[in-house]
Amino acid sequence: MKVTEHLRQAKGTLVSFEILPPLKGKTINSIYDHLDPLMEFKPSFINVTYHRAEHIFKKKADSSF
Repeated sequence: MKVTEHLRQAKGTLVSFEILPPLKGKTINSIYDHLDPLMEFKPSFINVTYHRAEHIFKKKADSSF
């Protein structure tokens, strides 16, 4: 079901969680370990987002990056 459908059908306050997929080398169990204690709140939906790109800026001798 789409998020917009959940919102349209809501009869009160909706609770949702946004999670990141596991990092490389981690299993889906790492997500379950974090979500299991939160399930008592009965979320209407759980959104899976993505990891943003990580950049490291290093200052060079000429003051540029």
